[in-house]
Amino acid sequence: MDDKFDKAIDEMGVKILCELQKNARSTFSEIGRRVGLSSPAVAERVYKMEETGIINGYHADINPVIYGHEITAFISLTTQPERYQKIYSFAEKENEIIECHHISGVESLILRVVARSISQLDSLVARLSEFGETKTSIVLSSPILKKRVGPI
Repeated sequence: MDDKFDKAIDEMGVKILCELQKNARSTFSEIGRRVGLSSPAVAERVYKMEETGIINGYHADINPVIYGHEITAFISLTTQPERYQKIYSFAEKENEIIECHHISGVESLILRVVARSISQLDSLVARLSEFGETKTSIVLSSPILKKRVGPI
């Protein structure tokens, strides 16, 4: 772990993080009751973890199907490093691309995408192919989603 993280988190901090991952809408007093701290003590620790970057934010997990995105896929892209910034700019603008990761190995990037149809996915793959070689895997099911992060 990073030194700034070491100073901001201890065993109690891990317990608070676990509670926030279960339900980020829990009040500080609810979390405090579950971990054995006062509400102000929980608040102070949470604010410190936000300041140090341990907590990156709080998000609503929206089902993409609500917007008609029935298809989820992963597209790996093999390209040259000088194209990365153009791809990142492209990915920022494309609503279908919901994650973009620079990876090790033969491929350069992997993107998680959603689409309303195979033809919409095909169109996105065609546009990405302008940057390099693509390989697409369509998700059939997702038996484990959003597994909590914690000490191993």
